[in-house]
Amino acid sequence: MSLLTAFTTQAVNFFESLAETIPEEKSIKGAAEAIKGAKKINPALILDLFYEHIYKDLHLAIDLKNVDMINLYGRAKIQNQFNEIMPAIMIFDKHWVTLSPTSQEAIWKYLKVLCVLCERIKGISLPAK
Repeated sequence: MSLLTAFTTQAVNFFESLAETIPEEKSIKGAAEAIKGAKKINPALILDLFYEHIYKDLHLAIDLKNVDMINLYGRAKIQNQFNEIMPAIMIFDKHWVTLSPTSQEAIWKYLKVLCVLCERIKGISLPAK
């Protein structure tokens, strides 16, 4: 399995898991369907969207599990543009406090795995911690 396939599979799994956890958010289910379609047609698009709209600005917040940083970014970003990735960021603002600790931890794990795969595919080297 290629790294890109692993990344897109994780992205689909993440959005499907979110859709099951927060079924009232139709935008998450729609995003899951869009990402599944993109995986078949143009899997690199999913990686590019994640890199541009999540990784570049939020990889540190994800690493630190900083909900406040993600909320600030999400509010600012959603005012200027919307894409298939945004529903995942908006859950922090709209639903985070109502999610169980288990669901919250699962979300962090998915995001961390997506960041690590993104780094490997893009050849990003971060300073050692």
